[in-house]
Amino acid sequence: MALPIVRPRMSKAKKPRKGGRPAPPKAEPTTHQLRQEYYKRRSEQQALVELGLVDTEREPPKGDASWWADTRDALDRLEIVHAVWRWAGLTGGVPEPEDWDPQQGWPSEKEVEQVFKGWDDLLEQSGIGEAIFAEVTERVLEAHGRLREGEAALEAATKRLEREQRKLPELRRLAETARAKRDEADARAREAEAVRDALERERDALARRVEQLAGEAAAARASAAESGPADEDLVAEVERLAGAHDTALAERDAAHVEVERLREAAEQDRRTIAELTRALALVDQEDEAAAAEVVHAEDEPPESVLEAVERAASEARHLRFSPRAFETAAESPFRRPGLVLKTLRALDEMAERFAGGDMGRSLVQAAAEHGITQYRQDVAETTRKRYEDEYTFTWEGHKLWVGPHVGLGSGSGAGFVARIYLHVADGSEDGVPRGIYVGPVGRHLPDTTT
Repeated sequence: MALPIVRPRMSKAKKPRKGGRPAPPKAEPTTHQLRQEYYKRRSEQQALVELGLVDTEREPPKGDASWWADTRDALDRLEIVHAVWRWAGLTGGVPEPEDWDPQQGWPSEKEVEQVFKGWDDLLEQSGIGEAIFAEVTERVLEAHGRLREGEAALEAATKRLEREQRKLPELRRLAETARAKRDEADARAREAEAVRDALERERDALARRVEQLAGEAAAARASAAESGPADEDLVAEVERLAGAHDTALAERDAAHVEVERLREAAEQDRRTIAELTRALALVDQEDEAAAAEVVHAEDEPPESVLEAVERAASEARHLRFSPRAFETAAESPFRRPGLVLKTLRALDEMAERFAGGDMGRSLVQAAAEHGITQYRQDVAETTRKRYEDEYTFTWEGHKLWVGPHVGLGSGSGAGFVARIYLHVADGSEDGVPRGIYVGPVGRHLPDTTT
């Protein structure tokens, strides 16, 4: 019976120390050394048999390889599941069979099928379908889609603003043309009304003259009938009165025709004025909306004139606001408070230039450069004297007059037109620094025309 061979323990080779020379290789054992080692192992084995520690008649034990197969499959499954999660972590998605390239260190589809029923079984056992990253990825994609939509909307808005910007000069030109036509039509209407009134007065005088001549002619005829045969002077007088009567009637009829013509012309002018006013209002609205989008696209439009003044005052760096500005703004029914806010912002920019003394031009010209086209330098002196309380306000104990003002809107009525009244201090007034001060805002103050 062959004895089991007990193999000698082999000591591990020591690693060479860093920085030193490697140890020289050991010499191969000689034949004598191998023989001596064999005799020693046989002697030790024989001693174990004699001591009864080794049963030479017992069959050698057999190994159980099944546990190793299960362990090997478990390790393979663990490695493949780890590969699934690693792929998901690196790419953000669930892998497909064609995604894994064995040349890149990923398991092949065949290796997956050796330890799983199939690819779907692998994904189910890995639990990757319930991972939170799938929901995160979905939300990220949704957010990305909304972002792309927002970018497209922003790009479209930018292009629209660029188109509106290109329209602004033409809109301003149209506005100026409409204002000029409206002013011209207003002047023609006033002139026609004055001529019509004069002709009506003349017509009434002629009518009275006709009645007077008719009475005189009737009296002359009655006198001629009573006195018998008419003398030549009386006949001539009657004929003269009859002729004057006919002439007066003709002049009256002509005056009536002229009055009717002027009335029709005035009515036509009124219609023209109404059309120009509507066109001007539309141009102003488009101008205001485009400018507001370009300059203050992030602002919410104010809901009232008071809110517009409050916001402008909180933003202003150089424009000064009197208490009366807020009081009058609270009473204003003007329907376009956004235009008030835009104009006050432009006035603040102009006030900065004025306070610095670098105007180099009149306030009217400077206002036009800042987009303020209806700036007026002053009001009539008679208006200021007649309505002193309306055209003054108090600022830090100082009584200040208003004269310069800005017209807003077009049409008639406090809902369609408004005014911003100002006091321009050049620094010569004691205790009043150089600058532009805002007085009444909103309704048109009374003047000689109202």
